[in-house]
Amino acid sequence: MKLAILLTATIKVQVIGGNFTMDERAHMYASTLRFYANAFGKKYPIIFLENSDYNLSEFKKEFNDKLDIEWIQLLPSENLPFNPNKGKSFNEYLMIKEGILRSQKLKQCTHFLKITGRYAMVNILTITKEIEKRAKNKVFMGDIKDTNLYELIGSRNYGHWGDSRFWVAQIEYYKNHLLNCYLEMNDCEDGKWAEHYLLRMARQYKKDNRFIFRFHHQVLFNGITGMRTSAELATGKFRQDSLNIRIKCKIRYILRILFPNFWF
Repeated sequence: MKLAILLTATIKVQVIGGNFTMDERAHMYASTLRFYANAFGKKYPIIFLENSDYNLSEFKKEFNDKLDIEWIQLLPSENLPFNPNKGKSFNEYLMIKEGILRSQKLKQCTHFLKITGRYAMVNILTITKEIEKRAKNKVFMGDIKDTNLYELIGSRNYGHWGDSRFWVAQIEYYKNHLLNCYLEMNDCEDGKWAEHYLLRMARQYKKDNRFIFRFHHQVLFNGITGMRTSAELATGKFRQDSLNIRIKCKIRYILRILFPNFWF
């Protein structure tokens, strides 16, 4: 397996549901890249995929020598079929399609780990180690929650979604089967978010041994999120690396080990 990391980014955001200014977002993406530069340097090729006309010159100046990085920018002047009215899911997965078709680094790799680039995956080396161990011969690896437990105990938590912040795909499989999945996404319609798409895929292929839909390790991101389609389905901003979240992360890791087939 040769693994690349694809970071999706939109610095000058135009879609419905964004909660941050352009300067705030630029700071977040730069912070993420600094984290990865410190965490693994040039160990993994990175594709930084951005879809606005924000000037990336300062980013390139800071990170070209620190990371094995490829910059792909989808400019508005290209008139690609982005649609702000359909929200983050449609536009992010259209970005992914264009990035895969254009990337030179991906031609040298077998798989890519897609990560939402606005915040850093704190335990990325743990996650990549698991990917390299378990997903070598897999076409897709994601993280799914699909349980009625929360309804049974009267919790407000939602128990049915796929984590769209990160997942792994074999490049050729994605090209042949998932490249146009964005056409089925629309954040302004119930059941059409990226999270729903991934959940449906997991239910369809749960017994197919080419797929994995549950990581052994609980992922942990840093920073503040506020998208309407975040994994927590929150409408407000919250810290992903708070003490409360870190404690929950440890508990969930233990539960994943004890109950690997129970997707909660």
